[in-house]
Amino acid sequence: MKKLFFLLGFLCYISALQAQTFEGYVKYSHRVEITDSTLQKNDMAISLFFGSASTLYIKQGFYHWKFVDANIESQTYIPLTNTLYDKFPKNDTLYTTDAELNDEEIVKEDLKPSKLFIFNERMQLYTVKSKFRRSGEKRARMFYFGKKYKLHPDFYLKYKLNANDKIFAKIGNVPLRFMIIYPGFRITYQALEIKQTTVDKKLFEVKGLTKPMPLRK
Repeated sequence: MKKLFFLLGFLCYISALQAQTFEGYVKYSHRVEITDSTLQKNDMAISLFFGSASTLYIKQGFYHWKFVDANIESQTYIPLTNTLYDKFPKNDTLYTTDAELNDEEIVKEDLKPSKLFIFNERMQLYTVKSKFRRSGEKRARMFYFGKKYKLHPDFYLKYKLNANDKIFAKIGNVPLRFMIIYPGFRITYQALEIKQTTVDKKLFEVKGLTKPMPLRK
């Protein structure tokens, strides 16, 4: 009988936990800022790489990210296979990347309260400085997040690419603003809208031809 009560209590706990985690979408605006004058001529190419806006759909450990004015149409992450599927305009092929692979090492991190308020909630700021092992290139990332939109515990659990498994284990919430700072430019994603709603599982269906993503040299 005790075991039965324990099982029922555990199931209730899991149901309550899932009810508290975020499922829905976030709409971001994107802003690219060139900080190295020698890169000004590449302004358009950099802007096209990131796009001007995006909508990120989240459901438990899954996500589907749709981009506007970018050279990528969408990206889908399937945690069951720990795989990214990139879709490009005018191309039905899905290009795959193994999210188990990680070439990035965190060298410094810091978590502290921020003075920034987004959607009437004061943000926490998590800053990560890292470098790529192969190229030695460095970058910093700044994540602003609150406590209202908790992520499912499985979100990015195995997503080692870009050290996201470690980063999101610390954040545990949907970032409402984040910035990626490279040596010559930075890109800022700012949440314009966030809505908790049921996300259709069909959004995460992978159909058609798939190919491994070519490695960047």
